[in-house]
Amino acid sequence: MSNQLEKLKSSIKKEYLEKFELNLMKSSGFIPVDKRQDNLYVIINKANEAAKDEITTTIKNVFTELTPQFIPLEPRDFSEVFNFVSDKLQINTDEPVKEDSDSNEPSAEEMLVAIGWITKEQLEECKNVSKTKNIPLDAVFQEKNILSNERIASYLKKKYGYEVIFHSDIVVDKTILKMLPDDFIEKKRTVIMSLEDNKLAVAMVNPQDQYTIREISLSTGRSLNVYCIPYHEFDMYLEEYFLKKKNEQSAKETERIIQRIEEEAAQFSNEESLWSQVEKELQDSSGHVAKFVYKIITDAIDAQASDIHIEPRLGYYVVRVRTDGILKKVLEIPASIEQAVITRFKVLARMNIAEHRRPQDGTFSIKYNDRMYDFRINTLPVSGKEKVVIRILAPAVSLKASGEKMIIQGATDEDIQKIHDMVQCPNGIILTSGPTGSGKTTTLYTILKSLNKEDVNITTIEDPIEIKLEGINQSQVNPKADITFASCMRAILRQDPDIILVGEIRDFETLEVAISAALTGHLVLSTVHTNSAAATVTRLIEMGAKDYLVSSTLTGVIAQRLVRRLCDKCKEAYFPTEEEVKHITTNPKIQQQLLHTKLYHKKGCKECGFLGYSGRMGIYEIMPITREIKKLIAQGAHDIEIEDAAVAAGMKTLKYSCLQHIMEGRTTTSEFIRVLG
Repeated sequence: MSNQLEKLKSSIKKEYLEKFELNLMKSSGFIPVDKRQDNLYVIINKANEAAKDEITTTIKNVFTELTPQFIPLEPRDFSEVFNFVSDKLQINTDEPVKEDSDSNEPSAEEMLVAIGWITKEQLEECKNVSKTKNIPLDAVFQEKNILSNERIASYLKKKYGYEVIFHSDIVVDKTILKMLPDDFIEKKRTVIMSLEDNKLAVAMVNPQDQYTIREISLSTGRSLNVYCIPYHEFDMYLEEYFLKKKNEQSAKETERIIQRIEEEAAQFSNEESLWSQVEKELQDSSGHVAKFVYKIITDAIDAQASDIHIEPRLGYYVVRVRTDGILKKVLEIPASIEQAVITRFKVLARMNIAEHRRPQDGTFSIKYNDRMYDFRINTLPVSGKEKVVIRILAPAVSLKASGEKMIIQGATDEDIQKIHDMVQCPNGIILTSGPTGSGKTTTLYTILKSLNKEDVNITTIEDPIEIKLEGINQSQVNPKADITFASCMRAILRQDPDIILVGEIRDFETLEVAISAALTGHLVLSTVHTNSAAATVTRLIEMGAKDYLVSSTLTGVIAQRLVRRLCDKCKEAYFPTEEEVKHITTNPKIQQQLLHTKLYHKKGCKECGFLGYSGRMGIYEIMPITREIKKLIAQGAHDIEIEDAAVAAGMKTLKYSCLQHIMEGRTTTSEFIRVLG
């Protein structure tokens, strides 16, 4: 049999092989050999004999004048011949056929080495990765960050001989795009872009895939202008395409709901009373308005938003959501249905729907994806209409902690050690400070979870309970029942607590009880709205607390902010300019250090939704109250003096903490300016 195989190998003509893609021959199980009169002799894998008709059709599409005559081979013998064919064409099964293997001109890969863009060792390593992962070489170059986009484009142009385009260059005509099904676009890594002189412009990862080119040409009935698109650029286009398609479908669904609500509104009688509308709204929880409101809420949950803003504009309302601290417009509500939507939210929160002139607060809950979500809602009269803001409160959250070790996103080991030392005090007040939504409560609960043991009684008073924790006694403020922070704390002190968490110190009455609790041997944790750790001290005194009492009870202050974290998959390195450095620090020494440090800025990829950022992390200013600081507080010192003393004792300011993250490639200078100014 070996002699027969050798004869077959020697009979195989390259001119017939080059008409078919190797991947196609391997998967279909055929190898064209040679032409004799009107017949084309073809080797066929016996394992694929059932697909003879399909193979015949494939061959006839290329050689219309020839009739295939099959030579069956056992699978093992077929593999041997196929390997010979692969070597003969000097390519692997995942790469396109070279146009002229007999030429003395160096290959595209050899050119990369010759001009010094990569080394031989890098090329061999990339080839191995290409075979292992079954992806083209240009994808490996991009993955390993060996070549820039421009150099990859030059490499592909040399390799294939086609113009190279990037996903940002693609402007797709929607009517033409529909010529190919989505699964074909994804599988063949091909997209039809537009019409050029009555020809279809097609971008392909492998522009020498003649089988796919013929398939598109036959199915559309047009000739093609073929372009090459790098592998990773096609991935980016594909992600954007499917994301856009999903958003379009969602937008169409929203439009349909709005249209139905408008049609129903047009049918309402002008004489219909307010309360009959309310009764209808309460009873019809499956109506179109209810569906629309539910969709606004669930879309915000899917986007991992913290807040939903429904705001009046001239003649309509807009819906904006805050994700990772940034507000983004997602929807417009027509004037004809705005009142129905606002009323629905009020009904959900059991608010007075007849009241439009005064602010109102409420809460409600919904179940989504088998989880219960709580919402805090507030309405505010603006320009004769009402603005609604809904805070999305996390369902039962499990915070990471391992024994007494706290894990706080963005905090260094040194920061965590300082916090750990503060909470070891059996009594005193520990405060977190920062604006709304800066992660203060999450930090306090991380501390609480590390302190939560069988031999400790922990009780909290919150407004509302934002994070639920097993093993902790949590109570909620209810002004209607006269349950305030101060009154509830007095009751808690009679509950034999070891640790007390107060949601926020807003007034002197609450502060006075907190100081009394600290003086009587309890550890009190709370939050306060100030801009820095040192300013917290002066804020407490401004509320009415005696400076000597603050000095003796305050154990430590943690000021914090949240910055967006760079996506590790796509962040790009660069060296900052002098102007950029001057915006973030006036210290000449740090300026010089930054100028010679490789920083990173956002780019965007499918992993981060093309935002360039992935999640958020904290920056911290941790100020333990040392003996020196206690003296300054008791003397009524200014917060600048207190901050100077804290820095001298080793405190890192918020700006220095953020600078560390910038230099370590975790966030950007633009985030520094956005959050800290």
